[in-house]
Amino acid sequence: MFGFVLVCAALSLLLEARASTAQDDPLWPDRQAIEHFLKKAKVTERKKIGTGVTHPEKVTLELDGAVRQAVFKKIDEPLDNWRNEVAAYELDKLLGIGMVPPTVERGVGGRAGCLQLWVTGSTMDEHDTGFPDIEKWRDQVSVMWLFDDLIANVDRHLNNAMASPGHRLMLIDHSRSFREDEGLRNDLNAKVDGTNARLWGVEPDAKLERFPTRYPRSLIERLRSLTDKEIKDAIDRYVWGWRQKLLLDRRKRILERVGSMGPEAIHTAP
Repeated sequence: MFGFVLVCAALSLLLEARASTAQDDPLWPDRQAIEHFLKKAKVTERKKIGTGVTHPEKVTLELDGAVRQAVFKKIDEPLDNWRNEVAAYELDKLLGIGMVPPTVERGVGGRAGCLQLWVTGSTMDEHDTGFPDIEKWRDQVSVMWLFDDLIANVDRHLNNAMASPGHRLMLIDHSRSFREDEGLRNDLNAKVDGTNARLWGVEPDAKLERFPTRYPRSLIERLRSLTDKEIKDAIDRYVWGWRQKLLLDRRKRILERVGSMGPEAIHTAP
């Protein structure tokens, strides 16, 4: 019995959705265990979330004494689909980015959909405190824009980018991703106005047209070294046909753009 209690306690700690304060530590150190929990835990409560056009639900899950919450999405439209949520997580995992909370395919109440671990923090729309290390924060925002360009996300705004208690960037709401876009919406850079300025942690300033973006060397090398097959295999269940080819084309454009930006666009942090 004592051993069982220890196991439950360990799982409970493992599934805490709070970010580590250490910038180099992963937000979710054992994603396999979290994915298992999301797939196997019993749904004990469902509650509609008041915001969002996708009509998500907050569900309570229980497994072996551990209780946690997740977001359930079931929207299944051509341009707004729960499958894109899982595909975005699988790509985030494949690239080693670690900003998208663990997300799995799972039906709830007889409806197909996805479950994403409920995370705590503040949306950028609510975030009103400064960042202790603004340069590290801006490096994270740079990665966010690169990722959004890769997955053709048309819905990044101040309510679906979150700052964790440890000032780590967490990315949610990717149901409107994987569009049939050939170009790069963000141009891998930041115009300093409105939403972009808030994400950079500054107020809009007409004198600063752009901030330089920087990317971890490990991310760019990973993006370059992955084969087309590895990328397709990661999303094949959720993103099909022409949209896969367009994603690979955007990957090529991103690498070309980063190469043209020179060595100052790369830093050696993980």
